[in-house]
Amino acid sequence: MAIFLTGSTGYLGSYLAAGLFAGHADRLNLLVRAKTEQEARERLWQSLQLHFTFSEFLEHLNSRVRIFRGDLTSERFGLSDDDYHSLVDSTDSILHCAASLNRKSEKQCLNVNLRGSLEVIQLARRAQNRHGLRRYSHVSTVAVAGKRQNEVVTEDASIDWNRSDYDPYARTKKFSEHMVHQLLPDVTRTIFRPAIVLGDSRRAENNAIRHGAGLRHPRALSRPPAAAQR
Repeated sequence: MAIFLTGSTGYLGSYLAAGLFAGHADRLNLLVRAKTEQEARERLWQSLQLHFTFSEFLEHLNSRVRIFRGDLTSERFGLSDDDYHSLVDSTDSILHCAASLNRKSEKQCLNVNLRGSLEVIQLARRAQNRHGLRRYSHVSTVAVAGKRQNEVVTEDASIDWNRSDYDPYARTKKFSEHMVHQLLPDVTRTIFRPAIVLGDSRRAENNAIRHGAGLRHPRALSRPPAAAQR
């Protein structure tokens, strides 16, 4: 069985993927938007090169990862019936991190944060009905608390539907939390609400370029997994 992780090619998602690789033995099902397997591998490496050497990355990729090339906002992620059923059957935990951070585009926030989250929740529902889920983990934001000033906000009172939202991003994340609670009442679930993510204070890096190196070793990424070579 495996953990299904969305957003692994994003900044925060790359840290989650790296933490799972380093601290756990679980296999990972990763949803990656790409036209080819090669493109998917390159996108993952571009994200994870902050955390691993290339040889370490390739070892994880070939031994612990199954890439599902799909789109978060498409029905059943745009996967074939066989791939989607395989995803349901092999997933026993879900960590939903992917989101649109475009606070100026309500359309994009609705499509990614609501439509996309609903697809992930539907996957969780099917996996729970099929064989059970260990946990559903959902990355939200402190902005769901809405516009406040000089208040102590408790966990249970953080969402107040009578308050004005900061922007479309906060609004769609608030509704996404609501869907998790309403549609997965029988699943062990955790909501994470990070504040502004500025990156790792120990080094001035992002997931686009590492020390000016850009994307390294693209040829090696096109090699088939070790298991397929034997």
